[in-house]
Amino acid sequence: MTYSPRRSATPTKHFRSWGETQIARLLDRHYIPYLYEHPLAVVDEGKTKIWHPDFQLSGYGILIEYCGLPDRPDYAAGMARKEAVYRDNGLTALMVTPDQLRGDWPNRVLGRIEGILNERVTNFKDACHLSSSGKHVLTRYG
Repeated sequence: MTYSPRRSATPTKHFRSWGETQIARLLDRHYIPYLYEHPLAVVDEGKTKIWHPDFQLSGYGILIEYCGLPDRPDYAAGMARKEAVYRDNGLTALMVTPDQLRGDWPNRVLGRIEGILNERVTNFKDACHLSSSGKHVLTRYG
């Protein structure tokens, strides 16, 4: 699916990196609401900690982390650990690296978001079935 850009609805903000700025511009262009570096509680190694993901897509349940230095082994290991902690906490995180911000990257990032949302809808539909009375009945979540 191709996404057509629109004028930004969010006032100019200051971001920590070029990559974060590009992601924010993309989200703004498409009116995707987000919180930038907003506190988020996660359980890490049995302890509750406050992290500040780069972007929390408001109402979508998706985090985006810009991983600006993936060629540094210590940094890459930290990002992999962060991604695992998010997953263990039931959070969906897109990890975006500089090489992913090339070419038609806006449609690829938006496509990843769309894919996550479509998968959720499919999972919900799979969890429900239409009973003979015509009412939806939860089969997995009830």
